[in-house]
Amino acid sequence: MQDVPYTIEIPKPDAVRQTFSDMYEDVLASETENKTLSVEEERQARVNAMVETAISIRRQMDPEYAAKLKSLEMKKDFTQYLLAEYKLFGFVPKQYAARVFAEYMLMTMLDEFEADDKIDYDFLGEVLNRAYKEAPAEYQKTVNELRRVFKWGVLLDE
Repeated sequence: MQDVPYTIEIPKPDAVRQTFSDMYEDVLASETENKTLSVEEERQARVNAMVETAISIRRQMDPEYAAKLKSLEMKKDFTQYLLAEYKLFGFVPKQYAARVFAEYMLMTMLDEFEADDKIDYDFLGEVLNRAYKEAPAEYQKTVNELRRVFKWGVLLDE
């Protein structure tokens, strides 16, 4: 499936969003450097980079969590969980992937601190709804398992 061009209103950049975006883009660049990837491989590389970045961010922000992830089994389990959760993001057009990831990380990290005013739900909603509609039917059938993705919107009501 090809990226269909469309425009969205991207949230205003700030230090946190920019840091999350930069971390993701650095990990993705190191994973894909000097490689020719198929569309599916490239999509998976983006999801893998998001997972690796998310784990790194969690470690930096939560020392207790970092201690738990020293267990290879815990890290493996959490990685698998995030791979399932972030799979939808592979269907987001490349040009928006870093910003979608940054906004979603902001949501998951700050939600517990009631920072809703900082999170742009409209931005995520438009992009993720469209990504869901463009995803293959076999992916759409797995949506009920993805309880954290887009928990505030249409996707879980499908």
